[in-house]
Amino acid sequence: MSAWDAEAAAKTAEQAYGYVAGTLPLGADYSPLDRHTETAYEAEMAGDWLTYVEALRELCRTARAEARRAA
Repeated sequence: MSAWDAEAAAKTAEQAYGYVAGTLPLGADYSPLDRHTETAYEAEMAGDWLTYVEALRELCRTARAEARRAA
């Protein structure tokens, strides 16, 4: 993807944050996700699709790891 596709970006973020919401238990500490959210935002501002998608993947991986720790 060469040009930034805002619709695809929104859909990708919606899927990632939906996964986070369904994975982390209520009341969980979301601060471990901050770095990935910031990276995704910076990538969006720069129009860097690959970094954006990777940041959202890492967000999901971190959410899964945090959920396992909380279990």
